[in-house]
Order: sequence, then C-alpha cells, then structure tokens
Amino acid sequence: MPHKPHLIAVLTTDKGAVIDIRNKKHIRTVPKWGGSITKDGKYGLYAPSRGGLELIELKKGSTVRTFIPKVAEGVFSIICLFNKTDEYVLYYHSGRKTLRVFRTSDAEMVANYRVQAELTAVESTPDGNALVLGTIDGCVSVLAIVDQTKTDMNQYLSQMPSRDEGWKKRVEKMKAQTRFKAVGSIAKLSTLFAENNKDKDVSNNNTENHNTENEQNGN
Repeated sequence: MPHKPHLIAVLTTDKGAVIDIRNKKHIRTVPKWGGSITKDGKYGLYAPSRGGLELIELKKGSTVRTFIPKVAEGVFSIICLFNKTDEYVLYYHSGRKTLRVFRTSDAEMVANYRVQAELTAVESTPDGNALVLGTIDGCVSVLAIVDQTKTDMNQYLSQMPSRDEGWKKRVEKMKAQTRFKAVGSIAKLSTLFAENNKDKDVSNNNTENHNTENEQNGN
C-alpha cells in the first residue's frame, strides 16, 4: 500500500484482502477491489471485465462514485488505474479500443481516445498532465490531458515541443549531427579493421617466408 509500506494487498477476481506483514495479521477484505489505489490509500477502483467502472472507498468497500454504469459489453481485457496525481482515472477497454480519462473529483469524462492497436501499457507522467501509451504494434505515443477546468492549461499546451515552430528544426539538426557522428564512427572502425587485416597478411607472409627458408636450409 503506498501510504503504509507494511500493508500489502492480496487480490482475487472479485475482491482484495489487506494484510499487515509486520504483525502478520489480516486487516480487512474489500469486495470488488481490483488493486488500483490512490496515494493516500483511501480509494480504489472496481472495473469488472464485463463492463462498468466505480470509485470505491477501501475501508468499507462502498461505492463512492460511478464513472461508467454497469452495462453488459461482453468479456474484454481492461486496464484501469489512477494517474500519478490521482486527479484522473484511466480506463482502457479492449473491445472498444478506447482509452477514456475521467476526473476523479466529479466522474466527468475529459478524454476518449481511440488507439490504433491493442493497448499493452499506459503510464502517467509525474506531473499528471500527460500519458505515455504503448501498443502491441510497438508504437509509443505521448498524449496531453486537456482539462478545460484548469486555468493554466493553455499555457501548458503552448509550451509543448510540438507547438514550438523551431522545435522540428532543432530536432532535424540533432539528427543530422547524430548521423554524421555515426558515419564517422563507422569509417573509423572500417579503417581499423583494414589495418588489422593488412597487418595479419604481412605477418602471414613473413611466417611463410621464414618457413620456406628453414626448409631450404634443412635440405
């Protein structure tokens, strides 16, 4: 547990148990808990594979807020977690292939992003303002969470590298420098290999000549 390191959670498909490993004691069982937890240890998430998403209170296991009503959508893979600042809840549904972002405070959906391939990993940046997505096709994407209720959102977006007109030029310049260094390194290695091969050839020729002289002297 993030707020108390001596507490651990043992999870099953429909509940979680909190264990005190210091005192070797079972603290409580939390129904419906899937393992996601806020930093203060007060709240968790319930996201069954058949659909639905709820914020639950971990002390009693009661539902505090409903993000997605319980609607039968079939059994699919679900990725569900809080972002680093606990401001948002991230919910991926493999059937819809969408990543939905909800505000924790009022359960309002602020984003609904459709991924181009099956999502295999999602992580939040430390400031909680962006998400890093990894999909099964090997693609890695970084998305900003645009929450219109934040007063500094416009300033945050204006400072992003993609909004800087000179950013692409600087990146291209860095790539050109990297390519130049790579070509120089390859040329240097090629020269070293050529010199080594030349030295080996000279050494082999000297050895052959020496052996020939010894044979002639022996005769």
